[in-house]
Amino acid sequence: MKKYVSELLMIPGPTPVPSQVALAGAQNMMSHRSGPFKKLMLDLTAQLQALLQTNNEVVILSSSGTGGMEAVVSSCFAKGDKVLVATVGNFGKRWVKLAKVYGLDTEVLEYDYGQAVDPSAVKALLANDTEKKIKGVFFQMNETSTAVLNDVEEIAKVVKAHGALVIVDAISGFLASDLKIDEWGLDVVITGSQKAFMLPPGLAVVAVSARAKKAMEASDLPHFYLSLPAALKQAAEGQTPYTPAVSLIYQLSTAVKILTDEGLESILARHERLTQAVRSALRSLGMRLLNENDKTASRAVTAVYPPDGLNADEIRQRMKDDWGITLSNGQDELKGKIFRIGHLGHIDPKDVLAVIACLEIVLSQLGMPGIQWGKGVQAAQNVLARK
Repeated sequence: MKKYVSELLMIPGPTPVPSQVALAGAQNMMSHRSGPFKKLMLDLTAQLQALLQTNNEVVILSSSGTGGMEAVVSSCFAKGDKVLVATVGNFGKRWVKLAKVYGLDTEVLEYDYGQAVDPSAVKALLANDTEKKIKGVFFQMNETSTAVLNDVEEIAKVVKAHGALVIVDAISGFLASDLKIDEWGLDVVITGSQKAFMLPPGLAVVAVSARAKKAMEASDLPHFYLSLPAALKQAAEGQTPYTPAVSLIYQLSTAVKILTDEGLESILARHERLTQAVRSALRSLGMRLLNENDKTASRAVTAVYPPDGLNADEIRQRMKDDWGITLSNGQDELKGKIFRIGHLGHIDPKDVLAVIACLEIVLSQLGMPGIQWGKGVQAAQNVLARK
C-alpha cells in the first residue's frame, strides 16, 4: 500500500509558491503589446524599484537568474576587458565560466567553502591595479551552495573607490537579507523569480545604474535575446523586446503586492528568525555547520554536515520518503558530504519545526547515538517564541 505524505519543499530554490500566486498564473492571456499589459509592466517596475530600494532602471527578463547574469556579462563589457570575480562557492564559479565564455580577462579571488569574501583582500588586489584595467567586480550577495552571506556594502565600498562596476548576483539573497542598491552604489543587481519572490522559475529581474548603462555603449560582445540595452529601451515604454512570460508576470505582480503589504522590515526579520531557529536547532543536536560564522550565515539556507557515521544522501532520502520533506544536496566537491535546509520565501515557523522534528526521528532511526527527541525542536521553539 502506498504511503501518503504531503510534500514540503525546503530547498533554496525553487521555493514554495503561495496559492494566490499560483492562481494568478491561471488568468486569461492578454496581448503583450496591449495597453493593459503596458500599464501592468510600468506599475510592476515601479513596485520592484521600491522593493529593491533603488531609483535605477529595472528590467524583467524571461529567463532564469543565470540568463540575467549572462545578459550583464555580454552587455556591459568588451572582449578582452579585465574583470575580477570573488567566489565563495559554485555560483561564484558561474561568474567565472560566463566571463571566460565571452572572452574576458578573468582574475579570480577564491575562498574555501564556508568562508565569505574578505573586503580587505578585494581592496588590496584592486590597489595593485594602478592602471585601472579591471572594469568590473562580480560576486554573490548570498552563495547558496555554501550557505554564505557576503558583506555587499563593504565590498562595494572598495570597488567604488577603485572605479570598477559593482555587479552583484542577489538571486537568492534579495529579501532574505537587506540590500540597499542606491545607498551602497551597486551598478548591476540580478534577482530571480524562484527564490524570495515565491514564483516558479522563469524570470530574472535586473537593476541597472547609469554607470552600467554608460559601459554598455562600449560593449562589442554578441548578444541578442539577452540584450540589456534592448530590454532597457523597451522597458521604458512598458514593453519587452520579445514575447515575455506573460503568466509569470501576472504571478510576479501578485507576489510583489503580497511582499509590499508585508513590508521589507517584516520580510527581513522573518528570514532572520527562521535562520536563527534552524542553526540553533542543528547545533543543539550536536551537528556541525559548514559555515559556523553567524554574521556571514546565509539567511536563505543552512548547510550542515551529517553526524559521524551517517550518510548525507541517506538522510535526505529518508526525509523525502518517510516525511515528504525535500532537502538539498551539496554541490561540486560537497555533493553527498552535506545537506542543506532552505528557509527562503514562502516558508514559515511551522515548516521549520516540522523539519527539525522529522530530522530528529530520521537521525535516530539511522543510528545517531545519544539523540534526544525534542531537543532540536525546543531549541528552535526558544528562538521562534521570542517577540
